Amino acid sequence: MTFKNLGHYHVWAGDRMRVMVRQLDDERFARKVRGKSVKDLCIHIVLALETCFFYGDNSSDESVFGKVGLFSREELMSRWQQLDVRLGRVIEEIPQGKITVTHISDDPFDVDSLDFYLQYLLHTTHHRGQLAATLRTLGVEVLGTDYLLFLSKDAADWVH
Repeated sequence: MTFKNLGHYHVWAGDRMRVMVRQLDDERFARKVRGKSVKDLCIHIVLALETCFFYGDNSSDESVFGKVGLFSREELMSRWQQLDVRLGRVIEEIPQGKITVTHISDDPFDVDSLDFYLQYLLHTTHHRGQLAATLRTLGVEVLGTDYLLFLSKDAADWVH
């Protein structure tokens, strides 16, 4: 696996999920399944990615965190796609250096930048799985997002 492929895979898998979310009617988008709705999961994914760049950029502007829950579905999907592309590009570049993690425990700690960004790629993957399970429960035929499917001839235009 190359990091370039991993970055492209991340965007491709997110795009596939967003296609399914956009096709839901408003009722299924908001319906709670095991305590969470598709909307809740999408908001969480966007907030996690916003958190990634908030700390990765050493930002002090917390205003975005209050806005995400107010986004329309299309604004949410658009922002998620923008953040996926951004994270994919960062991963492809194999970031160097350290990032101080202050939001996990009372004791800040330093991690390699690549590990920091991979955490958010993996975290997003976890929540895409939750989203897929919720969509299945709502009767949606879920598109596959396996890495091998991404590498197959059907997704060859993504792989470089």
